[in-house]
Amino acid sequence: MKEIKHETEQQLDEILEYYSSLENRGEQNTIKEMLWELQEAYGSIPVWLSERAAKAAGVKLSFIRVLLRLSPSLKEIPYSHEILICTGERCHRKGGKELLAILKKELQIGKNGVSKDGSIYLRTQNCLKRCRTAPNAVIDGMWYYGRSPEEILEVVKNL
Repeated sequence: MKEIKHETEQQLDEILEYYSSLENRGEQNTIKEMLWELQEAYGSIPVWLSERAAKAAGVKLSFIRVLLRLSPSLKEIPYSHEILICTGERCHRKGGKELLAILKKELQIGKNGVSKDGSIYLRTQNCLKRCRTAPNAVIDGMWYYGRSPEEILEVVKNL
């Protein structure tokens, strides 16, 4: 295990060193490329790694944090599954509110949106633009329309 950790640290150092040497190191596209490589090596981009990336790029940490928020493929927490629940008005009235409450309780979702075991990231979006099929959920990129909270919970339990 120590050997793997050492290899990962070495790989992170190499990535950061490479990008810090580039002339365009502070450009948004260059920083995103660096973040994707860091995530591939580490599995996610936690705060400590964001700080190192900011230093390598010569930008403020807040800039890195914004890029992470605006790039859905980049994640700060190494979860395995992602659930998106629509909280738009129609979905909310047709079971979305109940679904969200059940998932939060069953998965023991923390303030950061991650389940207690760290494997599931639960997030919401005001409207998924599929109001006719409410409530709507997206689980690991797969759409679930008009399902009851119990049906969605069953899908989640089988992840």
